Amino acid sequence: MARRLNDLFARYPLRLVALVAAVLGACVAPLLPIDHLQPDSIAFVALARSIQAGAGIQYREALIPGLDLFAFRAPGYPVFLAFVLALGGVTGVLVLQGALNGLSAALVGAVAGELAGTRAAWIAFALRFAWPVAWLHAGVLESEVLFEMLTVLATLLALIAVRRRSIGLAVCAGVLTAAAILVRPVGLGLAGALALWLLFKDRRAAAAFVLTVVVAWAPWPIRNERVLHAFVPFTTNGGATAWAGTTDGRVLPAYEWMGQHVEQGEIGFDRHFRALTSENIRKDPGRFARLVAGRAFIYLGPIRGRAPYLGFHRFAMLAALVALALGGWRARLVLPGLIWLGQGAVLVPIYLIDRYRFPTDWCVIVAAAIGIVGLAEKWGSRRAGLAAGIALLFCLAASLALAVR
Repeated sequence: MARRLNDLFARYPLRLVALVAAVLGACVAPLLPIDHLQPDSIAFVALARSIQAGAGIQYREALIPGLDLFAFRAPGYPVFLAFVLALGGVTGVLVLQGALNGLSAALVGAVAGELAGTRAAWIAFALRFAWPVAWLHAGVLESEVLFEMLTVLATLLALIAVRRRSIGLAVCAGVLTAAAILVRPVGLGLAGALALWLLFKDRRAAAAFVLTVVVAWAPWPIRNERVLHAFVPFTTNGGATAWAGTTDGRVLPAYEWMGQHVEQGEIGFDRHFRALTSENIRKDPGRFARLVAGRAFIYLGPIRGRAPYLGFHRFAMLAALVALALGGWRARLVLPGLIWLGQGAVLVPIYLIDRYRFPTDWCVIVAAAIGIVGLAEKWGSRRAGLAAGIALLFCLAASLALAVR
C-alpha cells in the first residue's frame, strides 16, 4: 500500500490535477452559503451590464448620482463578468470562479514543484485547495479569485521560461501580468517582482516580459486619455482610497463628498483626494508612519485575527519560518518572497484590508511547502510529517479557541 502511494505521488501531473481540482471547485462554489453580492459586486455588475449593452466601460455609483464614471474601477473583472454573465448568469460566474479556485490550487502546486520538487508540489496543492478564505472569495462576485489565478499562472510561466530559456513563455507571462494589472492595479507589484527576478536569470526574457506588459497594458491609459482627457494609468478612485489610508480607513465619507460635488468629475475627485492625502501626511508624518506600520503588521498574516478558519494560514506562516531557518532552502524562497514583498509594497503604504491580502497568500503557501520538504530532508519524512501534523492541529485548535473566546 505504501509503495502504491509512493508511486502515485512520485510525479505531479499538472493537467490531471488541474482538471480534477477545477471540476471539484466548480461543483462546490455555487453551493456555498455566502452572499455573493457585496458592495463592490454591485459596481462590477453595473459595469458588466454596460459592456453587454454596448455602452463600454462606464457606470454610475449609487452614492455619486448623476455622473457617468469611466475609469473609476479597473476594467479587467467587469469584462470577465460581462462575458460569463452573458453565458450563464450569476450561477455561471460562481461555477467558473469555483473552477478558477481549484485551478489556482493546482498552479500553486506546480510553482512549488518548480522550486522544490514533487513533494512540495503536492503539499502546496493540498494546503491551497483546503484554504478556507479562498472558497469564501470564490463565492462572491469580486475580483480576488481571478486576480490570484492570473498572478500564479504568470509566475509559473516565468519559472518555466527561465528553465527552458523560452522568450515565448516570457511573453505569455507578460500578457498575464498585464491582465492582472487590469484586474487589480496592485498587480504592478507582481510585474516589478517578476521583472527583477527575470533580470537576474535571463536578461532577454526580462526585456521581452517588460515590453509585453507595457504593450498589453497601454490601451487602457490611451483609452482614458481619449475619454477623460487626462493621464489615468490605473483608476480614478485611487485618490479616495489613499486618503482613507491616512485617516480612519473608512472610504464611505469620500464617496459621500463626491456625491455632493459631482461637478468636479472623476478626475477632479482623484486630484482632490490625492491633494488631501499629501496634506495629511505633511501635517502628521508620525501618524502616517504608525498607520503604515499597522498595515504592515496586518499584511504579515492573521497574527491577531479571531476567525476560526485562520488556523491554516497560521500553520503556513510557521512552516514558512522553517524554510527561512533552513539555510540550504532559503534561496528557493526568493521568487515567492519578491512577489509577496512587491505587492505588499503597493498595498501597505496606501490602503489594506484582509480581503486585499488574500491574493498573496499563495506565496506563503509555497514557502510553507518548501519549509516542510526542507524539514523532511533534515529530519526524515516520518518525523517531519508528524511534526507538521501536530503543528497543523495545534494551529487549527488555537484558532478555534480564539474564535469562541
